[in-house]
Amino acid sequence: TTEIYTLSLHDALPISHVAAASLNQTVGDWSGNRDRIIRVMAKARARGVKLICFPEMCIPGYSLGDRLLRRGTLDRSWRVLEELAEHTHGMIACLGLPIRHRGVVYNAVAVVADGKIVGLACKEHLATGDVQYENRWYHPWPHGQVDEFITADNERVPIGTLLFQGQGIGRFALEICEDGWKGIRPGSIYALAGAEILLNPSASWFVIGKHRVRRAMVEQLSREDHCAYLYTSLLGCDSTRLVFDGSVFLGLDGEIACEGKRFLFDTDHELIDRIIDLDQLRLQRMEEGSWREQVQSFTQGQYGPAPGLVELEGDYSCAGTPPPAGPYWEHKPQRHLDPSLAWLEKSGLVPTITPADLPHLELELALCMGMRDYVGKSGIRSFALALSGGKDSAMVAVLVHRMFRYDKPELSEPELLAYIHERFLTAYLATENSGSVTETAAANLASALGAKHHLSRMQSAVDEHVKLVGQMVGSEISWDNPKHDIPLQNVQARLRGSMIWMLANLNGSLLLTTSNKSEAAVGYTTMDGDTSGGISPIADVPKSLVVLYLHWARRFHDMAALDGVNVQAPTAELRPPGEEQTDEGDLMPFKILDRLMYQFVQVGQDPLEIFQALWPELQAHYGAENAKAFATDIRRFVTLFCRAQWKRERFAISFRVTAFDLDPKTGFRFPPVQAPFTEELEELDAHITALEQA
Repeated sequence: TTEIYTLSLHDALPISHVAAASLNQTVGDWSGNRDRIIRVMAKARARGVKLICFPEMCIPGYSLGDRLLRRGTLDRSWRVLEELAEHTHGMIACLGLPIRHRGVVYNAVAVVADGKIVGLACKEHLATGDVQYENRWYHPWPHGQVDEFITADNERVPIGTLLFQGQGIGRFALEICEDGWKGIRPGSIYALAGAEILLNPSASWFVIGKHRVRRAMVEQLSREDHCAYLYTSLLGCDSTRLVFDGSVFLGLDGEIACEGKRFLFDTDHELIDRIIDLDQLRLQRMEEGSWREQVQSFTQGQYGPAPGLVELEGDYSCAGTPPPAGPYWEHKPQRHLDPSLAWLEKSGLVPTITPADLPHLELELALCMGMRDYVGKSGIRSFALALSGGKDSAMVAVLVHRMFRYDKPELSEPELLAYIHERFLTAYLATENSGSVTETAAANLASALGAKHHLSRMQSAVDEHVKLVGQMVGSEISWDNPKHDIPLQNVQARLRGSMIWMLANLNGSLLLTTSNKSEAAVGYTTMDGDTSGGISPIADVPKSLVVLYLHWARRFHDMAALDGVNVQAPTAELRPPGEEQTDEGDLMPFKILDRLMYQFVQVGQDPLEIFQALWPELQAHYGAENAKAFATDIRRFVTLFCRAQWKRERFAISFRVTAFDLDPKTGFRFPPVQAPFTEELEELDAHITALEQA
C-alpha cells in the first residue's frame, strides 16, 4: 500500500498521451478482429499515443453467447492476444477477451505493454437483466482479490484488482462496462489508490437517448474522481439483436475533452486521442479536503484491500503539450447539439439537426446500421419487402433506402437509385379487398426510393385456396359466416407471405417483415403471413412512433412520396371494402394501446394499478363518466397480450432500440401458457363497480 502513494521520480512527468477506440467487430472473426485492432494501434502510434483502450470483448466479438463455453473460443482469444502483443512496441494497449482461470470464465481486459502481457483486469459487476445474461457464462471477480494467471506457456501474469504504473504514463486502472454504472464503483477505489487515468472498455448497446446518459456519466465520474476517464464501446451490429452506436469519450475532471463520431458506416473504427496534464488532476485532488479524507479512509482499510501494483517496464513519455484550458471566464464555442453526429451535417447526409430531430435520427441510424451489418456480415446482397402502401412497410422501405444512402455517401442521387434498384425488391400483392389508395402509395414510394417494384393481383390464388378448403370441409367458406372471418383474413396474408418469399428466394434476397411492437403486443398479426421474413426491423418500434417517424422523415428527408402513406388511417385491408376495416377499429387507439403496453411491460403494473396510474390523464379521452370503457380496453389488452406470447416466440430477429422490447429470447421473457391475469382483472372490475356506485 505504501508504494502506491509514494511518488517515484518517473511519476513527476506531468503529461500522458491517451486514446480510446470504438471498433466494428464480428463474433468469431479472429483474423478480421485482429487486423482491425492492429490497424487502429498503428494509427494511434502514428499520432504519438502511449496508452490506448479498446472495447470490451474486442478480440472475440460480443456477445459470444454459448460459444463462450467452447474451449476453442478461449484458446483462440488468447492466441490472438499474443499476436496483438507483438504490435504494441512503445505503447500500452488494453484489449478485451474471455479468460478461464481456475476453471472459471471471467470477462477480462488484458493490459499489454511494449510487447508483453503485464496484467489482466476482470469485470466485477456482471450485466445481467433485461437483454443481458452475463451470469450464464461469467463469474464476477471479487474486488480486492489478486492472483496469478498461468498461461499455456507456463508464464505467470497478475490477474484481478490491479493498478498499473509506468514512466511517462502515470497511474491507470480499468473498470469494465457495467462496473462504471454502479454506485460503489471499482473505479472510485482505484482513484483513491492513486489512479489518475480510468479506462472503461464497454459493449454498451444502443437505446434512443442513451448516448446523452453516457456523456453525463463520463462527465460526472471524471469530476468525482478528479481523473481522466476514457470510455469506449463497440460499433455496429454483432451477433445479437443489439446495435452498438460506437460511443467514445474522454472526460477530464468533469468536462468532455473529446467525443468521437457515432454510427459510422464508411469505416470500421473511430479513434480519439489527447495529451492530458496529470499535474492539473493532482492539483485538484490536493486542494479538495473531502478527497484527502477519503484517501485517508482508504489507507486505513475502510474500503477494502489496496489493489495490486503492476510496475511497467519502459518509458511511455510523450512529446507535445496538452491543450491549454483557459480561464473560466473565457468564452467557449457552443457545443453541437450532439457532437457525435455533427459529421452527418458536414457530409451533407442530413440537414441541420434540431432537438426534435434527434430521437428520430438516432432511431433511423440504429435500424439502418443493424440491417447493414446483418446482411453484410451474413453475406447477403439484397432485400425483399411486401410493400402494402401502409405505414409499417413504408417505414421499413424508407429505412432500406436510408441504409444505402449512409452506406454509399459518395453516390449521387441518380446513382444511388440505380444502385438500390439492383438490391431492393418490393411487391404490392393485391386482393379484391385492396384499395387503389394503397396501391398508388406503394408504387409511388417504391419509385421514389429506387426499389424494383412488382404488382400482382392474386385474388385467383385466394379463391382457389378457399374453394379447395371448402371442398375439404364440405361447406362453403363465406364472409357471411362470422366464424369464417379470421380464416378468410388470414388466407390472404399467408398467400402474400408465400409469394413474397418466392420472389425473395428467386432474387437471393433477405425478406424483411413489417410487424411493429404494438401489433406484436396484442398478436394483431398473421403467423406465416405478414410475420414472414428473416429479420423484423421495426419490431421494437411502437405504432405511435412509426406514425411520428414517417411524418418526420417526410419533412427531414423531403420525401414527398410519403404523403400518400401519411394521409391514411392504418388498415390491414383484409375484410371486404364495405366494412371499412381499420387497425384501431379492430383494437383500440394506438396511443392508448402503447401506453398500456408501457405500463404493463416496462413499469410492471397489474390491471388495477394501470387504471389508477393512467385514468387521471385519460379521462378527457374516454369521458369522466366512462371509466368502464377504459377498464374494458385494459382487459382487452392484457388478455390479448397473454394469448399472443406464442406468436412472439416465433417472430423474426429484430433490433433493440427502445427502453424495453417484447423479444422473448432476449427481452421480455413471458410464459406462453398461463392464466391471463384472471384474478387481477376481477380486482379491476370490482374497483370500477365501486366507482360507479360512488
